[in-house]
Amino acid sequence: MPSSPLKPSKRRIDAGEAALWLGILLDATFDPTSQTLNLAARAEAMNRDAPPRSAGGGWSARLGRAELLALASDFTNYPEDYPPRRQADMLLAWAERWVDAAAWKRLQGRIRQRRFVWRQRDDTA
Repeated sequence: MPSSPLKPSKRRIDAGEAALWLGILLDATFDPTSQTLNLAARAEAMNRDAPPRSAGGGWSARLGRAELLALASDFTNYPEDYPPRRQADMLLAWAERWVDAAAWKRLQGRIRQRRFVWRQRDDTA
């Protein structure tokens, strides 16, 4: 469920980790073996909680994947328009819509693992 406008989000993506988060989100979204993120269940919940976005239909997992792919495409094709802070803010906005609290915790775990691997590589280099 998206966070309430009255209750500020406790989620955060550091600008320096925007590329890392993008990779983790893409993997969780597109890997058919991943059980980290369930966009279909999220879309179903959003459709229950709010009226359809347009007369053409409501939320769908396909729309969530398309939105994330559009962000990745824009970040790649127009890097000068999307500095790391803006990327982090846009990824956070996507996550606020599509990632429930349990999935957010799982994603944070993946981020911690990736940080650990990066630190180990830096220590051995």
